[in-house]
Amino acid sequence: MKFLDCNCAFGPFRTRVFRFARTAAELIEEMDFSNIDRALVYHTAMRYDHPLVGNELVLQETAGYPRLLATWTVLPSQTGEQPALDILLREMQRQNIRALRLFPDDHRYFVDDITWGDQLAVYAERRIPMFVRASLDKVAQLLKSFPELVVVTGSQGSNPLDRYAWPLIERYPNLIFETSGYVVDNGIEEFCRRYSASRLVFGSGYPENSSGAAMLALAQAEIPEVARQAIASENLTRLLAEAQLS
Repeated sequence: MKFLDCNCAFGPFRTRVFRFARTAAELIEEMDFSNIDRALVYHTAMRYDHPLVGNELVLQETAGYPRLLATWTVLPSQTGEQPALDILLREMQRQNIRALRLFPDDHRYFVDDITWGDQLAVYAERRIPMFVRASLDKVAQLLKSFPELVVVTGSQGSNPLDRYAWPLIERYPNLIFETSGYVVDNGIEEFCRRYSASRLVFGSGYPENSSGAAMLALAQAEIPEVARQAIASENLTRLLAEAQLS
């Protein structure tokens, strides 16, 4: 299988993990060790320092590494900490940034139309995927405000999600789940049976998770090979291709 990792970070890590990649070069070594072909990445400064610092670092570090696809983190507009939306969109087009990330808990903001009305409606119209690291109750709040937004959840943990997730999956057609940490017995199989493989994308959660756990869960899942490869890379490739930057 060709793996395209949607949830992968490099840079100094604030919390205790087994090991992490300080640089893009070290991340490539980790990917080679795990046999991951490409990764949609963020720099830890985007989460733990400030998005503007991290957004610049991820571009600098990934330059020359075509296997690493940079993402950016965004903030609410009201505090004036990031460029105006039209400037931001032009820079995304210039740098080929095809996905964005939100860290509501780390960056301390609400995920509603009061806070995000000026930005997320535009991202929804352009089908720019938003990778949201938040609990499912906050994801539900976000989707209630922006039901057309392409949302990819991240790092929901290794417990069953059925009672939280199924109502959201059935209500919001652009909600996608990524697989990092989700190693529940028969979890991938049941998801595919109910909603098809098109609503799942592979994520390792590195370095908070070992890449091998998510890879093994997908590799051993009792699903058709065409579904397995769709989750491993094809679904995310399609989402990125659908993002309208111009």
